[in-house]
Amino acid sequence: MAGMNTDLLIQLRQALLFDRLQTIPELSRTLSTSFPTIKKHLDILIEHGEVDEEDSDVSSGGRPAKRYRSRADHTHGLALYLELDAIGYRIFDAVGTLLTNGTESVPRQQPHVPALVCLIHRLLAQDPRITFLSVGVAASVENGQVFFAPDYPSLQQVDLKQTLESEFHLPVVVENDMNAAVIGFHEAYQQRQQSLIYLYLGKNGPGSGILINGQLVRGSSHFAGEISLVPQYDKATFGQRIAERSDVLNADTIDAISRLTTTFAATLNPHLLIFNSAEVTASDLEQIRTTTARYIPETHIPRLVRSNWETDYLNGLTRLGLQLQIEQPIKGTST
Repeated sequence: MAGMNTDLLIQLRQALLFDRLQTIPELSRTLSTSFPTIKKHLDILIEHGEVDEEDSDVSSGGRPAKRYRSRADHTHGLALYLELDAIGYRIFDAVGTLLTNGTESVPRQQPHVPALVCLIHRLLAQDPRITFLSVGVAASVENGQVFFAPDYPSLQQVDLKQTLESEFHLPVVVENDMNAAVIGFHEAYQQRQQSLIYLYLGKNGPGSGILINGQLVRGSSHFAGEISLVPQYDKATFGQRIAERSDVLNADTIDAISRLTTTFAATLNPHLLIFNSAEVTASDLEQIRTTTARYIPETHIPRLVRSNWETDYLNGLTRLGLQLQIEQPIKGTST
């Protein structure tokens, strides 16, 4: 399309959807772009059904100011996450509002990819407005390929992004479960520019998601957060130390978590350390803080909080899916 700036379209989508900017002056100031250029590209988004133009209720006289909003009904997205014996999913609209969700059981011996493909086919048949997919896995992922999945051997070395894009001809993002969870928490609580670590003890082994100054940390080989391998004492790793824990955390498990908390505090010094509320009680948090204070001055211990891990996980996958969607070219054009 003549005169269209694809990068500016992406920036406009992001400003409207995530930053909630609504007027041409706001968008012009934030994006350092002239009023006419902003208006031209908004008109493109309006023409393609992505944005609505509305008269403002507030005006200083003359013609009412125009406000612009992303259209919730423009498209739908599908987020899915894989567990050992189930696949959870959420369908949401173009602004991230939940439309429907559910869980599909997976027999223990059945490979996950065929089960995932079958479920997606069924959900797409039920809702043909779905145009993008986000998938979470309890594994290390690099550019959509699973490369470290000790509890999911059928996923090992599977290029899940390419597999799904080839099958469905839709854009796909694949992310580690804890990375998605920390993104979801960050977005829900607007912890802008803060350093957060999300710690999950896990049914199938622990993991963590790390945001430093608001930026997700994947590491040089996309292995950041694999805390089960962190050595502690007596030649045992963190994963081994908590392997025999029960629903009620005992002193040994509290100590192992406290040592890991100390490691995080001394190396990354985060503002918050987030725990799954289904795994850790308020009393447990106080014991962890008290025990951690034996290893490091209390002033350096991050604030310990509890949150709903599954909600944060799905919120993170939703955010990743929406980010993927706004990066797609306008239909009929190419990047």
